[in-house]
Amino acid sequence: MFKYRIIGRKNPQTKEKKFYAQGEPVNPVSLSDIANEISGMCTLTAHDIKAVLSALDEALLRHVVNGDSIRFGDFGSFHPRIVSKGADTPEEFEPSLLEGIRIRYTPSANTQRKLSKKFITFQCVNKPEATDESGE
Repeated sequence: MFKYRIIGRKNPQTKEKKFYAQGEPVNPVSLSDIANEISGMCTLTAHDIKAVLSALDEALLRHVVNGDSIRFGDFGSFHPRIVSKGADTPEEFEPSLLEGIRIRYTPSANTQRKLSKKFITFQCVNKPEATDESGE
């Protein structure tokens, strides 16, 4: 179940206030939690699964650092993208302007479909009054 709260936000230009859904803080799920969950679905032990997931973590990072795009089954793809400061001209660009790499995740069509409200249960954890001044 995906929990959310309703918050008010004002448009900085028009000052019109509208209410939007915002996801509630989530509980982090650890590698051990995932390993235990998977071990309950198959014949592998949680220790075996942890070893595989740890190796997967290292392999994914190695490929991303090398600039590879990673297709992760039906879950989606991970694409590295470079982050840099700008230069006024191509001739002025220097490696010192490079800041690092970020990873962009793109869900597969199947995963995207499963993220639609048709497949998810939502629960509102608050219902503010129309006069609520939050979000100013």
